[in-house]
Amino acid sequence: MKRMMGKGWKRFLLTGALAAFMVAGLPATDVAAKAVVNGFDLQAHRGGRDARAENTLYAFAYAMELGVTTLEMDMQLTKDGRLVISHNPVMNWMLAKGPDGQYAPKQNPPDIRTMNLAEVQQYDMGVMNPAAGGYYDLHGKTQIATPGAQMPTLEQVFELANAYGNKKVIFNIETKSYADPEDPYYANSPDPDVFVEKVYEVVKKYNMQNRVTIQSFDWRTLKAMKAIAPELTLVALSSEQPSWGKSGMYLRLGEKAPSPHLGGLNINDFKGDYVKAAKEIGADVVSPYFKELSPDLIDEAHALGMKVVPWTVNSPKDMEMLLAMGVDGIISDQPWVLRDVLIKKGIAVPEPTPAPKGLKYSTGTAINKVEVKKAKGGADASH
Repeated sequence: MKRMMGKGWKRFLLTGALAAFMVAGLPATDVAAKAVVNGFDLQAHRGGRDARAENTLYAFAYAMELGVTTLEMDMQLTKDGRLVISHNPVMNWMLAKGPDGQYAPKQNPPDIRTMNLAEVQQYDMGVMNPAAGGYYDLHGKTQIATPGAQMPTLEQVFELANAYGNKKVIFNIETKSYADPEDPYYANSPDPDVFVEKVYEVVKKYNMQNRVTIQSFDWRTLKAMKAIAPELTLVALSSEQPSWGKSGMYLRLGEKAPSPHLGGLNINDFKGDYVKAAKEIGADVVSPYFKELSPDLIDEAHALGMKVVPWTVNSPKDMEMLLAMGVDGIISDQPWVLRDVLIKKGIAVPEPTPAPKGLKYSTGTAINKVEVKKAKGGADASH
């Protein structure tokens, strides 16, 4: 096998039912051990957004019933200090239907970070907007719609896992923090210290220290989390895709000034080496866009005691290539596809978790079996 991959890598180098299961009020205990994944890490991206409405309890229930190692998700911090599960800091017109029955507007949509939880949970996240064009074509056609799905809190996600009796599933939770002053979402981005303190508070409340990994493109939050909770597993996210614009360039290779995303580090001090920079910030796992990976990078990470879990991989061909390269896990919108690939390769996968009787978030593991065009130009990673 060649030791390098394509132009992308060259650029990279260069440049209700849950109430009975509430655990609020239980004393949190200190857990020294970090999250440990035994075997291959099969991660359901946003719960498996090609199967159920992304980042909803229905999606996370689906993933556990399918059988995954890790539930991957994103967090935003509301005005009243609650952690809600959403990739976007605003109500996305492609996903969020307001209390008036209309999808959120494209222009000036409500900002989740300026809303209270009660306001946020008035939105229906369960039915993707058919007018979402390419996004709907990629991710909506195979989804089983779940009308009425709310944007959940992190507490509700933990309670869901407890309701299932699943004591093994890992939670890979992203602090959606916006470090670049030029980013349109920068203005309402919470202070990194405040953000991670809220996250740690909830993690401790549910005694999930050994089942949570904290991932972020804003390495300020990783640095801040390590300072208050060194026992937690940290995941350094990154991509360096100039064709996506600045929003896809977190390292800022080739620029003299340090990237605002790297927590005070300058990638030039590491000669463009993302792995060494991630190690310096205290990360345990590196998680780059999968097209920026090479066997050399994976070998380097392993030599430094770090795991490699790329995103977002939906093609069986790409999955097989990454397995051959030696990755430790894969994040996918289509966990059922990844699961089948692993089984065919003789790689152990988690057992499905039976649904509790009568739990409304259980919708089985079926999907709409329709043909979906292959994403181009990184579209799988967009939005």
